[in-house]
Amino acid sequence: MKKHLKALLFVAFFAGITTMQSQEYLKMIEEGTHSVQEIVANAEAYFANRDKGRGTGYKQFKRWEYNATRLMNEDGYLRSVSENIAEWESYNAYLNETAQSRPALLDNWQELGPVSWNATTSWNPGVGRITAISVDKTDNDHIIVGANTGGVWRTTDAGQNWTPLNDDFSNLAVYSVAIDPSNSSTYYFGSNSGMIFKSTDSGATWDQIGDINNSNINKILIHPTNSDIMFVTGSGVYATFDGGTTWTQPVSDSSGYDVEFKPGDLSVVYASGSGVHKSVDGGQTFTTISGFSNGPKMIGVSADDANVVYVLEANGGSFGGLYKSVNSGSSFSELDHSGRNYFGYDTNGFDSGGQAPRDMDIAVKPNDVDEVHIAGVLTWRSTDGGVSFNNTSDWIPNDAANANVGYCHADVDILEFEGTTLYVGTDGGIFKAENTNTVSANYFEDITEGMGIRQFYKIGVSQTEDVVVTGGAQDNGTSFYTEAGGWKDWLGADGMEGFVDKTNSNTMYGMIQNGGMYRTSNAGTTITNIVEPGQASGEWVTPFEQDPVLVNTIYVGYNIVYKSTNRGFSWEPISQVLNGNLDHLKIAPSNNLIMYAANSGTLYRTDDGGATNWVTTANPGGIIRSVAIHPTNPNKVAVASSTTNKVYVSNDGGATWINYKKNLPNFSSLALVWDDNGQDGLYLGMDYGVYYIDNTFTEWQPYSNNLPNVIINELDINNETNMLYAATYGRGLWVSPLVEDNLGVADKLSGESIQVHPNPATNELTISLAETIEADVRVFDVLGKVKIYEANVFLDNNHTINLESLASGVYFVRINSEKGTVTKKFIKN
Repeated sequence: MKKHLKALLFVAFFAGITTMQSQEYLKMIEEGTHSVQEIVANAEAYFANRDKGRGTGYKQFKRWEYNATRLMNEDGYLRSVSENIAEWESYNAYLNETAQSRPALLDNWQELGPVSWNATTSWNPGVGRITAISVDKTDNDHIIVGANTGGVWRTTDAGQNWTPLNDDFSNLAVYSVAIDPSNSSTYYFGSNSGMIFKSTDSGATWDQIGDINNSNINKILIHPTNSDIMFVTGSGVYATFDGGTTWTQPVSDSSGYDVEFKPGDLSVVYASGSGVHKSVDGGQTFTTISGFSNGPKMIGVSADDANVVYVLEANGGSFGGLYKSVNSGSSFSELDHSGRNYFGYDTNGFDSGGQAPRDMDIAVKPNDVDEVHIAGVLTWRSTDGGVSFNNTSDWIPNDAANANVGYCHADVDILEFEGTTLYVGTDGGIFKAENTNTVSANYFEDITEGMGIRQFYKIGVSQTEDVVVTGGAQDNGTSFYTEAGGWKDWLGADGMEGFVDKTNSNTMYGMIQNGGMYRTSNAGTTITNIVEPGQASGEWVTPFEQDPVLVNTIYVGYNIVYKSTNRGFSWEPISQVLNGNLDHLKIAPSNNLIMYAANSGTLYRTDDGGATNWVTTANPGGIIRSVAIHPTNPNKVAVASSTTNKVYVSNDGGATWINYKKNLPNFSSLALVWDDNGQDGLYLGMDYGVYYIDNTFTEWQPYSNNLPNVIINELDINNETNMLYAATYGRGLWVSPLVEDNLGVADKLSGESIQVHPNPATNELTISLAETIEADVRVFDVLGKVKIYEANVFLDNNHTINLESLASGVYFVRINSEKGTVTKKFIKN
């Protein structure tokens, strides 16, 4: 009862709305052999003369396009997981070998959340997207879940507390998870590029056990008594009978959505893709069952009557039909649901549209074969074996309460029964219904609290001692943070760019997709819709900025730059019509007449606030992903680029450019910000890590102490508190102290303050220090692969690491704490 048609790196960001045959771009993404631009061109051609509104799939495509364009390599293709793993391990090896030559910096990242939702005027509050759920059958309090780009998380107390498991792993993209039914400390997760990973230490370390085609791994099904037998779905259905050493494709189907054992008879296996298939020899071979159309399909079974099999089918993005078999899948009959669409937004099921197969699933109660739950945008229940369905949730809290149904965040990725409890993974988090018999306003309980998995696009940080941060995120709108009050959600939809007014931190501006603007003057108690100038419509993430000098003056960038001097009540154009919608717009902090704007690889500049036409600067190269203007020199500008050079800096307003690649790893450069520290301090956020350079360094310094390996979409600085903020795409908001002139070495860990012995070591290594600190301890091999990971351990005088799992050779132990990072080299005999 688990699926997703999501291939390559971020195909999960869009949904198929019509059949695969009519949307070639979906197939192209799944194949993984096409450039991003080829896919974009095909998709735009498909949507050229079609509705692009809610439920059409255009929004999901634009999500994919935005992320894919930012993450593609210099050749225009998305990097594979294998490439990222190799690069990350290589960079770790470099950091280990050069650790003694780097100075101690003050980087110490702390998580700020959000880890729960607290709606004010938001209309679809949630925490973040959950794509996978696995409940331990021997202990239902033990659950692991997958967050779309936020990694694997675990609870051992039924959701009261959550712990991230693979923050330091090379890949946080998760589409499926599984707990080994024979060993509850063994976990699996399916990622993109056909990658499957296994942990035998409850998620501390991970090893690859599968590399299947190019698709995302939508589901992992493990044999209940023989863990060597597994089935996974992706671009097809695959099987292993030797624990993942080899994989076969026993099903004749180019798509793969679901796979289930027949309850009580493990020789029978059902699988679905565009067709329905059945095996009677334990999954060695399958036959195809006729009587279906070719839409995506999900399967539901129940131990209450093992002969009953349900198949839920999509027709494009909408509900296509529900089929039922009473003879173990030998034949099926379609139940009559003509005229109904259970995949849309209408709680009566009569609208059009939907987001299948991205949002589509079925689950049957284990002790009642007639209780069938299906989902698309909303959730539905049948108590008569699928003959009729009633709505069980709405996606707007007030509407749900008024209708006396549960609140469940829109867009359901997964339904999963464990016992009589129904778990639901949505774009806003994980919900559960312990009593599915009675529908009420309390039908669903949100158990997401504690997971920091928000997918931020942009943030805006106030320049005040009492810091306010507003941030826009995929699926979960715009929220703002204060130290005293925590988080409040104040806008719905997909949250985009926003900022805090420089004269009144209760006034904030926010944006939804394609340039829709809002303002609040009372910290989210009420909101005002700002009317867009003319018939303007912007990019998926549209530039939106406040003037650094003039009060009540704001700017928005469509294919024209517009300026308002009255908080958005009226607008005037201050640029000519530019060559396409803008991706970036920045105003020089030291001279508000000098501005830079960019779309794709073109950078524009004005020196007179737009009084005359903007001019095109020299092309720095590649697609521009971020623009940062120096705080005191308006002619000093940095851009993050899609080229192999990653970063360029100009000292003459864009007339010429200096390559700033230096020692940066080969990841995507995504976010830049200058620090007004007198040393031309420059911070860079990539899809792996944050990096720093200034005039005192000849190379970039890693600045990621305690930061997860998550995509960094934006960096911003509060100059009053000297703190650096990072908007991550999958792990929420993080903050760290800035680099200071006085690096505070006396307060930092040093190589002299920590000793490791014996060296060479045999089966144990002891870490000795004179103080007590909490730290993460990692042991790397010489190639940079993490071999041992101990999280949040207290180092007190002597801490011993068991080395019995290591082969003889050279290793590095790295200690990360709030007082810094220390790396030591040792030999294992």
